[in-house]
Amino acid sequence: VIIGESDRLRNLVDKMLGPRKLPDIKETNVHQLLERVRSIVTAESGDAVALKRDYDPSLPELWADGDQLIQAFLNIVRNARQSLSENTDQQNPQITLRTRALRQFTIGNKRHRLTCVVEIEDNGPGISEELQETLFFPMVSGRANGTGLGLSIAQSILHQHQGLIECNSEPGKTTFRLLLPLKNSNDNEVNNTVSSNIASTTTAPPQEH
Repeated sequence: VIIGESDRLRNLVDKMLGPRKLPDIKETNVHQLLERVRSIVTAESGDAVALKRDYDPSLPELWADGDQLIQAFLNIVRNARQSLSENTDQQNPQITLRTRALRQFTIGNKRHRLTCVVEIEDNGPGISEELQETLFFPMVSGRANGTGLGLSIAQSILHQHQGLIECNSEPGKTTFRLLLPLKNSNDNEVNNTVSSNIASTTTAPPQEH
């Protein structure tokens, strides 16, 4: 796990710091990416926080930069784990990784036939309404030792994939919802251009199985 993570981080830094570097788009299995995140977080913290899975096995492959998406998922899961660990009153701390598919979903001004939904949910103390308003701004953190960069980076990665990230939080339940258009190799939406100015979205709850 450590060697693999070192290689992934080196590749990620090379891609993100390179001149006008675009995502390395390849056919990718989102569940393999989430399993990689599980293995990294488990190696870091053991079983102090339960990591549960609720996957939709019918989801098709994504066309995405796997290293970048791992980083986006990992930043959110680590934030959730740290929030749970720092809450001294927390009982049965757990994080759930969930996948679903949405049909005919609009992100920005573009409607997508099929969208992958990744939800990262924890049962921690929640995020204050005041902080939720600036949650994705750089250098904003709800923790004393936080850098305030993790969620900003995750949002940037989702935007590069023409996707969207949302957050809903209340005491006992915080859910980050990442939406990524599902495409195939014959779809003219598939390209390596960086999406910009993704703003408003029409949202719909994922279908529970």
